Amino acid sequence: MMNLARLLCLATVACLVPCIAVAQLVEQMLQDMNAAFTNHSYDGVFSYYTGGELASLRVVHKEVDGVQRERLVHLNGAPREIIRTGEVVSCIVMPGDDLIALEKSIPAGPFARAFVRQFDQIADIYTVGTFGEGRAAGRTAVRVAISPKDQDRYGYRIWIDKETSLLLRSELVDHRGQKLEIFMFNQLLVGDDVEDSALEPEGVSGGMVSHLTLQAADEPWQPPAAADSDEPMPSAWSTRWLPAGFAMTDSHMRHKPASGSQVSSLMYSDGLAAFSIYIEPMPKAGAASMVSQNGATVAVTHQIEEQGQYYLVTLVGEIPVETARNIVTTVHQKNG
Repeated sequence: MMNLARLLCLATVACLVPCIAVAQLVEQMLQDMNAAFTNHSYDGVFSYYTGGELASLRVVHKEVDGVQRERLVHLNGAPREIIRTGEVVSCIVMPGDDLIALEKSIPAGPFARAFVRQFDQIADIYTVGTFGEGRAAGRTAVRVAISPKDQDRYGYRIWIDKETSLLLRSELVDHRGQKLEIFMFNQLLVGDDVEDSALEPEGVSGGMVSHLTLQAADEPWQPPAAADSDEPMPSAWSTRWLPAGFAMTDSHMRHKPASGSQVSSLMYSDGLAAFSIYIEPMPKAGAASMVSQNGATVAVTHQIEEQGQYYLVTLVGEIPVETARNIVTTVHQKNG
């Protein structure tokens, strides 16, 4: 891994060469940042702000006997601890806590996957560059801006630790620069000072434990194939319009336990931004178009008719409201 301080010196020299050289140096910073959360031991307290809500959490990460281990503790709100050993996770929560919602919030891999995206594979739809230095958790950081080339997605501002390349702070911003979501370390201990004992749960009085095993990490995101590709999409549903760069990453169908009705799910990503679309049968008078937003997350519903059957289409994701509206109104059955 190239030292970040050396990268900064090279970036200064790069002012004399074409801008593509600067972009390549920033790309290397982002690649090092992606690897840092797995390669380093750390014990930190961070804040996570979204939709007017502020959460404070402690995260501990360390490799012990060749196994990646993590502990995530909620410091406000409902008492919760998430303990990870490899891909096996234990959730310690109070009775009555929403275990299903909690488990869905856990990324399939290291803690960093909740915040670190595929920044190195989005050059066609975002521009990247540095904008000076800053401080977070008492550490000096390089500030990087990731700006969309259109208004169909949000931008990012990130603070990368000069010493370790760890992500110290990230902001998700709209096209006006308004902050919709903030992740920031307030305290951070890195390296050999991180004790093995910090990985052990303290336990919650009266708490209960839920166990689950996560799938291995997903393969790195790849840009979509050309628009005229003959490969079939793995779903009966599609969209007639998507913003440039977005491609379907997954799809599946499930049955609602109460009614047994089928719900189709489609997941899309451009490498940074992501959203999901859910389609389920619905009586004509059963639902109306609605829009709600919580921080960066938007939810839009829309009713469509396909071959005499009415369906409710719901889009949920971190994209602008207008983009979500434009997408959800183009959902259709591929043979419709």
